[in-house]
Amino acid sequence: MPDPNPIVFWQIATTPEGRAFYQELFDWQVTDDGRIDPRGPGDFDPKGSFLPVKEGQQPFFSPWFRVLDLRATFEKAQALGATVVIPVRRQFEGGPHIALVRAPDGQSIGLVQA
Repeated sequence: MPDPNPIVFWQIATTPEGRAFYQELFDWQVTDDGRIDPRGPGDFDPKGSFLPVKEGQQPFFSPWFRVLDLRATFEKAQALGATVVIPVRRQFEGGPHIALVRAPDGQSIGLVQA
């Protein structure tokens, strides 16, 4: 039975120098708007993107997980001690519903409605 909550997307928030480092280290193709194509195998090829960090912000990495019930998973995360970074909302017009939480250990975790 396939995993019902696979990683489907990831983001690296970093400086321009950090972006250049990752891009060169892993030979990634990156679009002007920061989308990364790691060119993985077809059966396991989650896409990613770079985000610029703001002044004083720490770089971070966020995995995004596909879930079957976004609201239930979002509420469960909060019940387990996560804090809300981005409440449940549509990512962009016509796009999927998403939410972003910070786990009790400080790690950001994205949730995407399946």
